[in-house]
Amino acid sequence: MQGMPESRSLDWMGVESDPAVAARLAELYELDYRDLSHDLDFYRAMAKRTGGPILELASGTGRVAIPLAQDGHRVIGLDASAAQLDLARRKAKDAKVEVDLVLGDMREFALAEPFRLIIVPFNSFLLLSYDDRLAALARAREHLTSDGVFVLDVFQPDPERIAAQQGAVVQEWSRVDASGKTVVKSSSSIADVDGMTFTNIYDELDGAGRLRRYVRTGRLHYLYRRELELLLAATGFTVDAVYGSYGLEPVDARSPRLIAVAKRRERGDQAAERRRR
Repeated sequence: MQGMPESRSLDWMGVESDPAVAARLAELYELDYRDLSHDLDFYRAMAKRTGGPILELASGTGRVAIPLAQDGHRVIGLDASAAQLDLARRKAKDAKVEVDLVLGDMREFALAEPFRLIIVPFNSFLLLSYDDRLAALARAREHLTSDGVFVLDVFQPDPERIAAQQGAVVQEWSRVDASGKTVVKSSSSIADVDGMTFTNIYDELDGAGRLRRYVRTGRLHYLYRRELELLLAATGFTVDAVYGSYGLEPVDARSPRLIAVAKRRERGDQAAERRRR
């Protein structure tokens, strides 16, 4: 008699994995990005401006959601990886804050309340294909209050960087995790004008000298400024501003970021806009 199929779940890159591997990849993601904080003041300022409730899409291990909760906001984080959310729950408990963490897909979620602020930080949106982007933006609009704010944050493609990314393996860092294992991250990428296929390699070495390697390959679909503005318009948003940095500098061709701040466009507004045309 055959045994039951092994339980599967999604890791942070959306790859179906067994739960133990997904959990370890969540820890490696945390080790990779735990010190990333240069965007937090921006999101804290946006949250102070709008108030709550706040919805973060692709909330991961809570890097942004937990600091917003520490500021006193009610925060809901949605992510497709149960392993990422489990780690975020542990972090929120350690921080002594409450964050409502929901397992779900940003392309097809349905929550019971609207939000004053909806955010998609740190390039997560670039993992979506064109059709998936339309679906995700449509869901975000339906969950935004009439006076709410939607923030979408991605990097701006750099032609020089695109030309340089042609498959070389680069060692990015060597760190020691919470269990005392040494982890080395390497990566490689191949880029074209439409996007970048990347491979992350994590080699971990335990105290007994045993080596284990985790490899994940994914695709980031680039988003250019004009395309970003057209996508938001097509899915019922009005763009208030597009910034080139977290310091709210105007975006230009050399800006590192594309940070769109948009509002929900109501049907009456759409009709008036058509009449003006």
